Amino acid sequence: MKLYLIRHGESANNAFDSGTGEQGARVPDPELTEIGHQQAKLLAGHMADPQGDPLQHPSTNRRDVQREFGLTHIYCSLMTRSILTAQYVAQACGLPLIAHAEIFESEGVYEEASDGTKTGVPGPDRDYFSTRFSDIQLPETLGDGGWYNRPFETKDKFLRRSKQIVQEFLHRHAGTDDTVAMVIHGDLIDQLVNDFVGVERRPANYDIHWVANWAVHNTAITRIDFIAESRVVVYTNRTQHLPPEMITW
Repeated sequence: MKLYLIRHGESANNAFDSGTGEQGARVPDPELTEIGHQQAKLLAGHMADPQGDPLQHPSTNRRDVQREFGLTHIYCSLMTRSILTAQYVAQACGLPLIAHAEIFESEGVYEEASDGTKTGVPGPDRDYFSTRFSDIQLPETLGDGGWYNRPFETKDKFLRRSKQIVQEFLHRHAGTDDTVAMVIHGDLIDQLVNDFVGVERRPANYDIHWVANWAVHNTAITRIDFIAESRVVVYTNRTQHLPPEMITW
């Protein structure tokens, strides 16, 4: 099994946080910016390139090396920025796009009051996704009450959720020849890498916003290979598909 953890393209909230977007309040479920769409298109072309992934695990037979990504499964969250990014990849690779209800960004879908209070909001329902994103496979559990529809997610709940995601994906794909892409979110990628390979969260790395064990730019690719009982990070935060002026947070 090979696993590619891919961050979504630049969102409106990302642009606002970096000072390059329109000034105003953050939104619970932002769209991609124009740069985000461009990043996603470049990512898709790269993922479909037969020579796109020459960086291989050391155990690979170097005289017969596979240089393509060779994806077999593509997952996304139900957050708009994840779906929009993953659609480009799925279309370029000729694969179905599978939406997963639990691989959303840390803290969930929420509104933030002027005093800093964060309150979870429901998110769109099944009819919305069926109309706007008719080509994705939706979770059977998605109904009429909004896909999130729970409180603001605390750090402890986020850490438990990450471990549950790891166990689920190992159960689905470990011990197979599957090549899996998850087009998801920065904080979740960081913690999934921690959990997949058994790395502790260094406290000082999480005391400042957007600082973590593993930094990931928009549409950056992180690869983990599963060979026998080993779990090897082949690379992290790979952005070769982007020109320098399009590398964003």
